[in-house]
Amino acid sequence: MRTPPYDNGKIKMGIYYQPPKYVEQDRDMLEIQKWMIGNPDRLRMEHWINIAYKIAVAFVITVMVLMYIRN
Repeated sequence: MRTPPYDNGKIKMGIYYQPPKYVEQDRDMLEIQKWMIGNPDRLRMEHWINIAYKIAVAFVITVMVLMYIRN
């Protein structure tokens, strides 16, 4: 669907708008992309493991600083 540009005399909005092109997605294409890019489930798990590791390191450093201040 092509929408006409908005023209109020001063500006013309949407004169270069082109609707997104249709991309057919099938199971084979998605499977190939998954293997080329990486397994999304494994990537998601690695992401949360990295976040948990950073939180644990921040907690240990906070405890060390508090113990140092206390003494």
